Amino acid sequence: MAAPPLERLSTSLGVDGVVRLSANENPLGPSPRVVAAITREATRAHLYPDGGSQVLREALATRLGVTADALVVGNGADELISLIALAAFDPGDEVVVPEPSFEPYVISTTLAGAVVVASPLAGYETDLDDVRRRVTARTKAVFLCTPHNPASTIIRRRPLQDFLDALGADSPLVVLDEAYHDFADDPQSPDGVALLARYSRLLVLRTFSKIAALAGLRIGYAVGRPETIERLNRVRAPYNVNRLAQAAAVAALEDPDHLERARCLVLEERAFLSAELTRRGFSFPPSQANFLLVRVPDAEAARTRLERAGLLVRDGVAVGFPGHLRISIGTRAANERLLRALEA
Repeated sequence: MAAPPLERLSTSLGVDGVVRLSANENPLGPSPRVVAAITREATRAHLYPDGGSQVLREALATRLGVTADALVVGNGADELISLIALAAFDPGDEVVVPEPSFEPYVISTTLAGAVVVASPLAGYETDLDDVRRRVTARTKAVFLCTPHNPASTIIRRRPLQDFLDALGADSPLVVLDEAYHDFADDPQSPDGVALLARYSRLLVLRTFSKIAALAGLRIGYAVGRPETIERLNRVRAPYNVNRLAQAAAVAALEDPDHLERARCLVLEERAFLSAELTRRGFSFPPSQANFLLVRVPDAEAARTRLERAGLLVRDGVAVGFPGHLRISIGTRAANERLLRALEA
């Protein structure tokens, strides 16, 4: 269920300046170029969008070093996950999914009539050995995410390549969700796009929601072999991404300095918040995303107390980690406010 608008929450809580640290949104906001592009494009809102997102795909192709036919753009990564299920899964197929992980993997698989084969995390880490053991002749696909949502950890490059090599030439489709890729600063973090040349059954998901702060416009993309992308296009609605989102995404790519500022802000504030929470006795896995998964005594009571203070965080029960709170990285002011509320 979607959360109520912030304005309505502010009224119901009787708190001015409610801060949402529950949705992993970009604290910097979009580039001024994006705002200007949306304003310009608004005068053409009566016209259908480019059905193939051609200009955006060409801009992405240049940035990523791939061809435009290796890309498909979707109404957020959620739609792309649904397209994968629609294009590839038949009733009775098996799909291996780490547990817990991003909920749409399971939802889309189930709606397609396929069978979810859960692979439990090893603590906060994806257990690639366990995932490999669960792959059978009936496995149609494997979902992996790095950095992991909600655990915030990465799958390291060498183990990932060993896993892909072990699957062999007759591999199932491996969907690598890299929605939080831009916030990973561990040198062992993989680059799924760079692996595509070697692994033909790999499909990489990325998004403009996080690094480019376009969550409200719902725009993501998949990168893969052209033959894989062509199958997704067969089941994609022709006008699935609106005009404003396409224009905004192109403008975001044209302002790499703003993207870098957003990355630096998250890395700096992630280090600050991690150090301050550790100093106060909280524990959590080292994050490579724009959020922390924090173990908190009586997490539900803590979440309620933070909400009353106008700070919204995600209860770990909802994402498969009871006793935890998932806390998005905010601005310094928001992070200090969170720390004061936790101390109170």
